[in-house]
Amino acid sequence: MSSPLDGRIRALAREEAAEAIRGISSPNTTAPDTQGLQQQITDLHEHLHHATTLISRLEARVDALEAAAKTEPAESISRRTRRKTTDE
Repeated sequence: MSSPLDGRIRALAREEAAEAIRGISSPNTTAPDTQGLQQQITDLHEHLHHATTLISRLEARVDALEAAAKTEPAESISRRTRRKTTDE
């Protein structure tokens, strides 16, 4: 059994749904600017590509600097000890 309140809620829901459908199919409504949205997507994709390229280059530089830092102290220590032993 449906209560009068339930019937009223259903009627309002049908009205809202019909109005929403009319709004979608009506040519007077402002449709989303698909060309503008596509351009924004393209721009964001380009920015993302530049960012990932920059990140990969920076990671390569960091790896090279870390590798140089690991080998540099060992070489400088061996040179210093060699110099000290030759001076004595």
